[in-house]
Amino acid sequence: MTNHIVKPFKFCTPDHWLRRCVNICLMGVGGTGSEVLTSLARIDYAIRALGHPGLQVTAWDGDVVERPNIGRQAFYPADLGHNKAIITIQRINYLYGRDWVAMPHMFVIDRDCNGLNCDLLITCVDVAQFRADLAMCKNNRYSSCVWLDCGNGESTGQVILGRLGHASENPVKLPSVFDFHPELDGMMDHNTPSCSMEEALASQDLPINRAIANVAMQLIWSLLRHGGLNHQGAFVDIRNGTQTPMNIFE
Repeated sequence: MTNHIVKPFKFCTPDHWLRRCVNICLMGVGGTGSEVLTSLARIDYAIRALGHPGLQVTAWDGDVVERPNIGRQAFYPADLGHNKAIITIQRINYLYGRDWVAMPHMFVIDRDCNGLNCDLLITCVDVAQFRADLAMCKNNRYSSCVWLDCGNGESTGQVILGRLGHASENPVKLPSVFDFHPELDGMMDHNTPSCSMEEALASQDLPINRAIANVAMQLIWSLLRHGGLNHQGAFVDIRNGTQTPMNIFE
């Protein structure tokens, strides 16, 4: 008789994530990113209460809080004019007693990928070419970092967990957002700043950013609390009230 080992998950959490502090880089602290960052603080507090060493987060964003951001993003009127990364990280550090790091400028791939050392990379940016360039960056080719990409439109969006390094011998085998959507390379974006709350809400429904952040939070929580996943993300449509998981195919 042959004994078959039954895997509880199709993607198991990297072992060192469960033994030491998990180093996370978050790129973009806007609509979705600000919600993801506050979710990470809650996850960090919960897992440290359970005996885990916790999370160490570095957040990148060069933008400042403007009036159309209030209410749509995780910012308040008192935050106006402050850098998004700095004000959010300062608030988390003060409230939770952490020492997370804010980088008050945009992540530049050619400059900042060299020496990038993290366990989980989260992208909450609205530039398609940025995702493509990140995936194709030669400095990331052999990276064992896991990449969680969050993107959304007016009322729909997706969260995809996959590999950052695209070398064939990479230990992380999950396909990334760029594997699913190679057309990101060369795609033109049509993002214009909103001058008012009315314009902002015309381009994005109010709950979409938090809906996407909740999917990301669930994935990260499952990795850290339950030890793995059987799906690598989800497609969300808040107007139709649907959330469709992206199953992992072995």
